[in-house]
Amino acid sequence: MSNVVKPGRAAALKSALESAFIAVLASGACLWFLISETQMPGEAHPGKVTMFGLGLFAGLCAHFAYMGIALKRAGRHVFLWLIALLCLMPFASVVLGILLFNQAQEMEQQAAENGASAV
Repeated sequence: MSNVVKPGRAAALKSALESAFIAVLASGACLWFLISETQMPGEAHPGKVTMFGLGLFAGLCAHFAYMGIALKRAGRHVFLWLIALLCLMPFASVVLGILLFNQAQEMEQQAAENGASAV
């Protein structure tokens, strides 16, 4: 296996990380609306609560899926990291995002160095 990094791999990894970040933002917004809907005086509207709950669930599922895609593109063990994400949700997600973003930057730098040395 060679150490040559293809230029498109870093972009694909960053794209998956960005999608995972957007998914967690969407689920955070649903959580915010869910909490504010249930804190109002009187009864909460069941339809709104159901939709915000489903939005929260869908956003978290999308976040896990995109993090799994990013892990696969980075060449890491997907199953072990996803178990860690489920058990330590906010902390493992932040740590993994930082590690994968740093790996993507290193991949870009290595691709740029390989491209400069080839010229």
